[in-house]
Amino acid sequence: MEKDIFSMDKDTTICFCNDVSLGEILQAIQNGACTLDDIMDATDAGTACGLCKSPEDDPDGEREVHLTEILQQAKEKGICPE
Repeated sequence: MEKDIFSMDKDTTICFCNDVSLGEILQAIQNGACTLDDIMDATDAGTACGLCKSPEDDPDGEREVHLTEILQQAKEKGICPE
C-alpha cells in the first residue's frame, strides 16, 4: 500500500543527498512545481544519486517515499493540476 504523504511528518527527509524534507517538497509543489523536473529545480531533490526520484530509480527500495509518489498524491489532492 502506498504511504499517505499527508500523514507523514513534514520534517521527514526525502532526499538524503541534498537534505531535502517532505515539507520543502510540498512547499515547492504549492508554489507551482508540478512536474518532477520542477520539483528537482526548486529543491535540488533527486539531483544527486537519484534514488528519491521514483521507485524505478530505487530498485532496492532504499527510500521510504519518492518524488513521483509525492507529486501524484499532490495531484490527487488537487494541489497541482493534472
